Amino acid sequence: MLEENQCAAEQDHLILILSEVHVGIDPSVLAAVNEEAAEFISLQDLLQRWVRRVNAERLRGQAAVEADALWAALCFHRTERGALAGSYLGQGTDQWPANPQQVTDVAVEIWAEYADAVTHPMLAARLHHLVWEARRRFPHVRKAIQGYLEAVPRFLDLSDGAAGRSRVCDCLLFAHELAVRLSVHDLEQQARQAMTDFIRTLLDDPQNSAPGLVLEVMRSLVARQPSDSTVRTLLGEASRVHAGNTPILIDLLQLRMAGESDLERRTALQRQIITAMLDEAERLQGFVRVDRLNAAAVAARNYGLEDLFDTARLQMQAVDSDKLGLTSLRFEIPLQRAELEGFTHSVLSRAQTPAEAFGVLAGLAAPTGTREASQDYARTVASEGLLSSLIPTVRINPAGPVPVSDARVQTAADHEAQWHVTAMLITSAYVHHLLEAIGDRFDPTTTQLTHLFTARPVIPPLRANKLAQAFRYYWSGEQDAALALALPRIEGILRELLRHNHVPIVQPAQGDTRGRVTLLTTLIDRMTDVGMDADWQVFLRLLLVDSDGGLNLRNSELHDLSDSETVPQTVALVLLAALYLTAQAQQATAPTTRS
Repeated sequence: MLEENQCAAEQDHLILILSEVHVGIDPSVLAAVNEEAAEFISLQDLLQRWVRRVNAERLRGQAAVEADALWAALCFHRTERGALAGSYLGQGTDQWPANPQQVTDVAVEIWAEYADAVTHPMLAARLHHLVWEARRRFPHVRKAIQGYLEAVPRFLDLSDGAAGRSRVCDCLLFAHELAVRLSVHDLEQQARQAMTDFIRTLLDDPQNSAPGLVLEVMRSLVARQPSDSTVRTLLGEASRVHAGNTPILIDLLQLRMAGESDLERRTALQRQIITAMLDEAERLQGFVRVDRLNAAAVAARNYGLEDLFDTARLQMQAVDSDKLGLTSLRFEIPLQRAELEGFTHSVLSRAQTPAEAFGVLAGLAAPTGTREASQDYARTVASEGLLSSLIPTVRINPAGPVPVSDARVQTAADHEAQWHVTAMLITSAYVHHLLEAIGDRFDPTTTQLTHLFTARPVIPPLRANKLAQAFRYYWSGEQDAALALALPRIEGILRELLRHNHVPIVQPAQGDTRGRVTLLTTLIDRMTDVGMDADWQVFLRLLLVDSDGGLNLRNSELHDLSDSETVPQTVALVLLAALYLTAQAQQATAPTTRS
């Protein structure tokens, strides 16, 4: 609204001097926000200033409403996809929406009025930006882009040079991204020119070259025009300036590849990237060196550079596993011998023969506990917000050494597996005591055990005899021999048990893939298809084949990947798994009686 402000007579003409009055703006709030925004170094800094100011002044009525809307505006942040999302809880009972499009019309109008009234160009740009995101008013997006660009020289003049350069980067990225997204070509060219000028300024100042900022701005330019000559020239110059900063250099070289169509030059850039990664790894020690060499090997393989792929692998396998810098953690759980003996007596007191004793063991609950209990544990971990559940982790095979997977944050399934494995390790002491008691009480011979375990056609006498020998080795204290004999028997018994129950266990040849028999991991996955207990399925998976969170005994033992002594409690778990499958085989092959 315009109002008459002054009348003056000059040379017989009536002149009206008009001034603009902004409707809906409380002058005290406008003055306060302009004062706080005069020298802010970031929107987060301005938010903190504004919170202190609002809390100190205890505004009421319309002034409080406007101050609250500005508070909410400063709580919006840029998401990974480039949109704005809010995090303001609000002064009332209702939280402000995170989506700008769900903000009330009143709040949007306040943003629009203040966007044209505030004096700091970045604050004005942010408010115009929010109005655009909220209601798609095109004039506001142009003003937002212009505001971001106008803020650049102001931030370059900040006394805190590092903070100023960071804000310049923010402004340029916002302006360029909005201009590209909405095809505002004239402002896109202005933003692009400002970005290239900023990069040149950084590269010309070795003391304040800000490689991270150079990289961020270059990414935005390359994403839009990867083959542009100016962009390629800047990338080449940046690569020379930051040649000693290997991580930055690698990222810059990868950006150069995006705009390179010549195959020979692309290959040269790829080789330069891998060489830089190998040089960086050479300066590192322990697991960090292995991790960087692994990254170099993966990149070389993806680029098809076989010689550098082999070089990276040879350097990785030359790292001494004892010098990885890993720390072993041991936890001791005290168990009273009287408790073990009492449990053993309660389980085996009625068993009169080895067959009855083995039958009792095979009928126990799975050593890994129930899935319901593990899920309760995972929910507890999630509710407590433990730091360990937020930090990415990676598993490494020390026999390489080589990482077996990418680093990732643990999931609920990981926590469930941890609970199962812990339960299994504790239970192993009880299982060992039970098997020792059976050996001491009955001392069955290999011949007797062979007869007990035979269940044609699933367990023929030869397979039963090898399993019987495993038990005899276990009772005589030869744990490695017992483990070596028992592990293959488990796979054989399970495979034949599934065959007996008409589950397909063969895979025909297909193309270059040879025909084969289904392996243990898939066999375990099919256990519940024939009515076997799901908790025992979890036990076998974690005990034998799970390399992510389980013991993975089948692979670690039979491929000689274990670097620790075989303990009888572990062997006891393997023998228990064999007993469970043997009981299932005997049940499946037992003759049926007709009434």
